[in-house]
Amino acid sequence: MRPALALLRQAAPPKLPPQQLFHHPLSTHQDAPDLEIHFAPPPAGFETVIMIEAGCGTDQHGQSLTKACVRACKDAISFNSIPSLGKLVPAGSAVVLRIQLAVPFDSAGQPPEIDLGAVRECFPYGRILPIEVEPGGARFGSMCSVPALGDRDASDSWVFAIACVTVGY
Repeated sequence: MRPALALLRQAAPPKLPPQQLFHHPLSTHQDAPDLEIHFAPPPAGFETVIMIEAGCGTDQHGQSLTKACVRACKDAISFNSIPSLGKLVPAGSAVVLRIQLAVPFDSAGQPPEIDLGAVRECFPYGRILPIEVEPGGARFGSMCSVPALGDRDASDSWVFAIACVTVGY
């Protein structure tokens, strides 16, 4: 065995039994008595919110806000796992998803055309509330236009969308 590898193996922390790795949730009264936390009521359509995820998506060539929104939604849910979701949602209740999208509106303040069906397809389960689209996101210049990649009218516009996904019941 090479000396450097032997040193690394010696320096590796010991593996703890699984029961010692359990994380105790924060109790505002016991663990942080001086921490003041205010909770908002759940949004319409929810009894309880389990988690809120956020993501960002872009389309640099083609300026498709549908693509940017789909990428934002996938970004929001791609780095999460809720293995106990079935235990958190009471029997007889359905998982509810609230999808909020922030996208650049046109100069007259009108929302862009977005294929909301394509956005819904990002979510493999849950009852999706009506998707909310609001002004936000961004539109920047990418400093290059490649018509072969879908850029329209020599546009160098680079569109950004932000997604907020609320999961609960």
